[in-house]
Amino acid sequence: MKLKRFLSGRFVLSACLAFLIGATVSCNKKTEESTEDTYMPSSTAAVTEFKLKSMPDSITHAGIPLDSVFFSIDLNRGVIFNADSLPVGTRVNKLIPVISYTSSASEVKLKYFNGVKDVEADYKESPNDTINFTGYVTLSIKAEDKEVTRDYVIKINVHKVNPDSLMWDQLAVTSMPSRMDNPVEQKTVEYGGSAYTLVEENDGSHTLAVETDILAGEWSKTPVAFDFAPRVRTLCATPSALCMLDASGVLHTSTDGLLWENTGLVWTNIIGCYDTALLGLRSEGGRLMHTSWPASAGFAEMPVAAGFPVEGYSGFVQFSNKWTTLPIGFLTGGRLADGTLTDKTWGFDGDRWEVLSQNMMPAVADASVVPYFVYRKTSSSLVQTEFSVWMLIGGELADGCANRRVFVSYDNGVNWYPASEGMQLPAQFPGLRGLDALMVEWPKKASLEGNWTKAGQGNKVPMARVKYEVDDYEVYWDCPYIYIFGGITDTGHLNSHVWRGVLNRLTFIPQF
Repeated sequence: MKLKRFLSGRFVLSACLAFLIGATVSCNKKTEESTEDTYMPSSTAAVTEFKLKSMPDSITHAGIPLDSVFFSIDLNRGVIFNADSLPVGTRVNKLIPVISYTSSASEVKLKYFNGVKDVEADYKESPNDTINFTGYVTLSIKAEDKEVTRDYVIKINVHKVNPDSLMWDQLAVTSMPSRMDNPVEQKTVEYGGSAYTLVEENDGSHTLAVETDILAGEWSKTPVAFDFAPRVRTLCATPSALCMLDASGVLHTSTDGLLWENTGLVWTNIIGCYDTALLGLRSEGGRLMHTSWPASAGFAEMPVAAGFPVEGYSGFVQFSNKWTTLPIGFLTGGRLADGTLTDKTWGFDGDRWEVLSQNMMPAVADASVVPYFVYRKTSSSLVQTEFSVWMLIGGELADGCANRRVFVSYDNGVNWYPASEGMQLPAQFPGLRGLDALMVEWPKKASLEGNWTKAGQGNKVPMARVKYEVDDYEVYWDCPYIYIFGGITDTGHLNSHVWRGVLNRLTFIPQF
């Protein structure tokens, strides 16, 4: 009995040991055949978002909080940057970055120069440390497995110049395309895709200068022998002809500016080109009438309304939109029949003339109107909205002084406003009346290597209007310049130089 009880105890113990051993073998087998319960360190390392922390002194000169600035992350080049450059003067030497990254990252470190030495900052340990972004700053993220690392360059772009200043670079000034020094009079128009400048030389002869590439400045200058006395300042262009009055008011036309034909029509003045026709003024029995050429244009003649200028008005400009079947054109300022100046802007819709605006700017004569672009902030962010505008430059005021204030119209002459301070004429620009302005778009090229630092002084701003193409690391875009020809100075002499102006923003590399 005792022996039986002993054997039974050994059997139970053996059974228990066998069970435990079997269970252990079973668990080991599962480990070898399945990885479901195995933890593998992550090999992911990436920045998912980059921002700047708002601080009491982190407001730009434009009053924009830095935490609203958007940063792009270029994964291909490993660059984190703000495409909309911060305003001139924004300090970036003590900023706190806010970095979002993959949660499993084991290290997040920033390297920068603090003005004395190179510094490495541990972002995970001290996320509220200020960083000096004035120089070269790198960000390195190491994955949890400590084998995968991703590096970034952080660029906080700040404008070196005011992007919305209209720069009249003295280095861009060139001479009038005349054959002789000290020309007496000129008129410049755009015709057939080229600039045509008719110059009266100081000996009374005339020169026709033609240039397709104004930027190159290689004008073709040809003496013109007129068989009539030309009124140089009446020169105008339609899509098919150059037009001009002689001293007696007879209208002459030409297809090349060298050979001229007499139309037999006698006008008092030329207004400008509307669609394919030439608009003008003529006198009939002592009454001034609106007229046109050629007769096939089909515009009915009508009496000139009281208050309409008879001379000295700006160039007649026209535009089209989706709500009109015919172009709309307008002119502004000028002299009335009694010699007084007007501040009115008149518009023409192909059927009648109407006053578009008045009392929006001083009465002015012999000013120039040119199309251009301005940018305005329409929200609390740095994003600037582009507007197509008409700019009024130069002219003579009622007191006989030159108009030095630039005005802009956002709504095609209906309203006029003084342009921003940055778009006003600089001190070195002469006061001019009777000047001609052309907007000319010229191609520009820049390299994208070096993180966009080889053009625009490191700036990169959005320009929805600008058409651009990217070829590998080269970007090409069209930049609009304003060219100023002629004009009478305060001394009564013809300005013998051509000035070139451009909005700084439009010279920067476009965003894409």
